[in-house]
Amino acid sequence: MKSPKADSSPKASTGADASVAAAPSGCPMTAALNAVGGKWSLICLYWLDSGTRRFNELQRLMPDISHKVLTATLRNLETEGLISRTDFLQVPPRVEYKISAYGESVRPLIEAVRLWGRAHLVRRQSESAS
Repeated sequence: MKSPKADSSPKASTGADASVAAAPSGCPMTAALNAVGGKWSLICLYWLDSGTRRFNELQRLMPDISHKVLTATLRNLETEGLISRTDFLQVPPRVEYKISAYGESVRPLIEAVRLWGRAHLVRRQSESAS
């Protein structure tokens, strides 16, 4: 077995080698939900929108997500072109994720969902206080 080379140069992944995305149906809602409809997708994009993060940092920010689900979510977001993944070939290995230029186009959706969620929490709190 070869030992990894210590190289600190980053290599950005294009997502071309990631799993193939679901076949498009022509429906805009289906396309949008395939890209960002997972339970954790918008939350990952929310955290990545504020800066570059490593896997463990994302997991600390979202303690309820499993390692497996976070991996799958990040792979899907990368395949959809919404985030970019940079591998630093060094020992120990280091990988960073950041929102892509295309992923920034989801910012209004993230903000709208966040604002709606805040209003929804206030409504639920006022109902339970009644």
